[in-house]
Amino acid sequence: MNHDCTWLDWKPILLVKVMRLPFGETNTGLSVKRLYLAQHPNGILRADWTLPADERFLPLVQLTGWKPERDIPFDLPIQYRRGRDERTVSLIPSGTWVLPYDNEQYHLYERVWMTIHTMLARVETAPTDPKTLRMLTRWTA
Repeated sequence: MNHDCTWLDWKPILLVKVMRLPFGETNTGLSVKRLYLAQHPNGILRADWTLPADERFLPLVQLTGWKPERDIPFDLPIQYRRGRDERTVSLIPSGTWVLPYDNEQYHLYERVWMTIHTMLARVETAPTDPKTLRMLTRWTA
């Protein structure tokens, strides 16, 4: 595989995943991440959001384990025919929403994540504290 991936058409995306406890019915958190995806002859590559375009080389970018015809819910430009399949484990967990990047949406999900994280941290450290109870009351009102 060619190690230089700077020539690919990288698309910004937003990953949103609700995380649950195994065998539980209660939501336990939210994961929100930004990154870039690009179609390569060997499959879909991912690059970290902070990695500049001129530094996108293997192994700094990785195969996701996805094929565009099956796993991407929006169009990536098809520049080459698909190469032979490579067996890789998916780097993005199943059940993750893969959305075209929208800055307002990202910040909304980030605020929700921070609120949930703060609330759960308070419950974990001080479940009967009056401030915790007021926060839970506001959350559920």
